[in-house]
Amino acid sequence: MARILCWAIGICLSFWSVSAMAQVQPGGYYGIDDAAGARILIEQDAEGYRGTFFDPLGASQDFEADAVDDTATAILDMDQRTVLLRIAPLPFGAEVTLIPFDPEGRLITNLGRVLTFVRDGTALPEMPTGFVEAPRAPGQTVAGNSFVASYQFWEPVGVSNGYVGLPDRFRTLMRMFPAVQLDVIWKLCLAPSADQALAIALRGQDVSCAQVIDGIAAVQQRGQFGAFKSVVEDERSSLQMSVRCADGYVESKEACDAAARRLSQAAISLRTAGMVLRQFQ
Repeated sequence: MARILCWAIGICLSFWSVSAMAQVQPGGYYGIDDAAGARILIEQDAEGYRGTFFDPLGASQDFEADAVDDTATAILDMDQRTVLLRIAPLPFGAEVTLIPFDPEGRLITNLGRVLTFVRDGTALPEMPTGFVEAPRAPGQTVAGNSFVASYQFWEPVGVSNGYVGLPDRFRTLMRMFPAVQLDVIWKLCLAPSADQALAIALRGQDVSCAQVIDGIAAVQQRGQFGAFKSVVEDERSSLQMSVRCADGYVESKEACDAAARRLSQAAISLRTAGMVLRQFQ
């Protein structure tokens, strides 16, 4: 049924911004947050994808999906309604969008739901101290410590909103930690309508969104993603201490002195996000 509803795909592409991170990876996915208890099994076939969707109550439905750019798109029957299913790749899983059709076959976009699924075998880290929810509007003010503590747990649009809402001095400080800068740029490149954030984040970084998306996908395929994230975490920890010391959080003099030394070394290294990406190629 999915393959005869090509007209619906055109409508969807005007509603969604499709990420070019990678194709949907075959395998199992489990839902988190609002999708807790749901599960998806998917594999590639000659015409796209086929799989099974399990709802939180255990009911299952097989589907065939078209490959549309980097997504899998199918038609399901759920809760006595026909629903469009779209599976788009995320760094650790998939963003799954469900939009019902009305009786005349038109998409009811305002009733759409966006759910997050994680690939089987992916352990979710515990939320860090200082975590805040992602800002819902572009430019909503975000404290530097909150952004650095939380951005890895936000969807790309939240990172875009938060990055634009950071005070300039924190965006400047982040540039001195190029692995973190690259990690943030990667998420911005996956976000819809992130032009304002990208215009700031890419400045002087010697890299483009296409290079970042393709480069990180290659890092994942070669099994080096864990090594990359280890470098990011080392820098993120140092950046957070620099932010906390600069903002007057209660930290020891020894910790702030060590952060100042690390910051000084970073400032004279002149490393960029592009250099970090090439380090893993």
